[in-house]
Amino acid sequence: MKKILIIDDDRDFSRLLIGLLSKKYKIFAAYDGEEGLLKTNEIKPDLIILDLKMPKMNGIEFLKKIQTGNQTGELPIPILIVSNLDDTEKISEGIALGVRGYIIKSEENFLTIEQDIDRILL
Repeated sequence: MKKILIIDDDRDFSRLLIGLLSKKYKIFAAYDGEEGLLKTNEIKPDLIILDLKMPKMNGIEFLKKIQTGNQTGELPIPILIVSNLDDTEKISEGIALGVRGYIIKSEENFLTIEQDIDRILL
């Protein structure tokens, strides 16, 4: 079963995603960027769902850390940004760093999130 790591400080949103995705995927959660980095190294996920605005280490800092740790300079794991931050500068920065997609958080977007994950992993 493919592994997904959700890195998001919004625990309610994380729980909703876990409920949505746990039938198809093995789901792990981290609630800030630092914890996310540790879990990334520990579980080696097939996909990361990443929030941008978090305590301790934000999403862009997280992306730069894992990109720097990879010899090719590319992101070693597919990453989908899901954030309530509608900031075109951050979106552009995430895309430049190699993320696979960006979705604004809302209840209406859960189907889109699931479809994007399936497209990347299946």
